[in-house]
Amino acid sequence: MAREFHYTIPKSEVLEKCRKLLVKLDYDIDIFAAESHMLITKPVKLGGALRRYDYVVYVQVSDRINLQVAAERSIFKRGSQSSVGGSGQIEIQSEATMPYRLQKKIFNPIYNGMIKNKFRPMQKSK
Repeated sequence: MAREFHYTIPKSEVLEKCRKLLVKLDYDIDIFAAESHMLITKPVKLGGALRRYDYVVYVQVSDRINLQVAAERSIFKRGSQSSVGGSGQIEIQSEATMPYRLQKKIFNPIYNGMIKNKFRPMQKSK
């Protein structure tokens, strides 16, 4: 899950605008590295009781703004009836693809904020 945007202002201003946008959208910033022009949010929990996704938003500013979401899925496993509870009840899987509705729930507010900040989305090459 990634999006790229063009920008025309200095890198340091781009990163600060991205930070302000994410904070406004209630993300907590975990790593803000102005010297390497990147930031990472703290993990966010999303989903229901049996399937839960934990994701982070990653922003890297180079010749373009690279916005990525990395997610992992927690799945409640059914164990045998003799073992109730315990640490083996939840399985964590690295998730390359989230359901589209969850991707939209994450990306749409960020995308709209990027457009308001005058960043232009890059066109996908065919």
